[in-house]
Amino acid sequence: MQSIQRCRVRDTALNRGSSRRTLAIRCSKPNIMAEAKREAARVCVDRFVRNNTLLALGQGEMVNLVVAEVGRRLAEGSLQDVAGVPVCDMAAHEAAFHGLPLVPESRAGEASLLLADADQFDPAANAALLGCACEPQQPDVPRLLRAAAVPTEAGEAGPRVVLLTEASRVVSRLGGVLPVWLDADVWEEAAEQLDDIFLGDAEIWRRSFTGQPEDPRGGEHPYISPQGHTIVDVRFYEGLKLYGEDEPYDKIADEVRQVEGVVAHGLLIGRAAAAVVARAGEEGPQVLEFQ
Repeated sequence: MQSIQRCRVRDTALNRGSSRRTLAIRCSKPNIMAEAKREAARVCVDRFVRNNTLLALGQGEMVNLVVAEVGRRLAEGSLQDVAGVPVCDMAAHEAAFHGLPLVPESRAGEASLLLADADQFDPAANAALLGCACEPQQPDVPRLLRAAAVPTEAGEAGPRVVLLTEASRVVSRLGGVLPVWLDADVWEEAAEQLDDIFLGDAEIWRRSFTGQPEDPRGGEHPYISPQGHTIVDVRFYEGLKLYGEDEPYDKIADEVRQVEGVVAHGLLIGRAAAAVVARAGEEGPQVLEFQ
């Protein structure tokens, strides 16, 4: 981001050294939102990460910032005995880079906290969209959801889920894209059923390895995960709808789950224990907690 600032400069060519004039020149300005995200990561660690914590690490830029902050505090000694269970490949790379110790994914049941970026968040419904972004790599939401549902050793229903997002992604009604993971062997039949469900409300587009091309079938190289899953995006014209109505999110999720070949979807409902929202300016991060 850049801004115009007034700076005093000497004009020797026109005024022979002693005279001065005011010129408008372009000066760089720090990225305010980038700093807001870093501050949100710091607040997240302050509020939720304690010594002897095992973190399940999902996808997203803000999760990576939390990993960096935890690594910094481990290095300086203000945190101790914190480790991570990566539930996406990018988180594993970030943790290794920042010095956050990792344990095998088989120990996900021991994690007390799961962190993930929310592409959109509706706080009134405690509902979020995950996995909408396809860069720098395709998300693995089925892997994240498995970790979120793993019972802990104490018999509880999995780790506390903390979502991270920015203020522009907090909405009163989720919309845009709902990603759905399908068995690649039967993706066409499943996509047709999804198209029937959301006819008139959305279009169905398959993702490619390189992102989302302007081709509903995924182009020449459609994405297929190592587990044999492909991703289709339900692209809504407006907010999430079902048969033209703003139906409850759980009803939309139920319709999607009933389609044969669906492995998972990116609609997370009522699962977040908290959300940390990055806000630019003097307001600072917002922490929302849910019962």
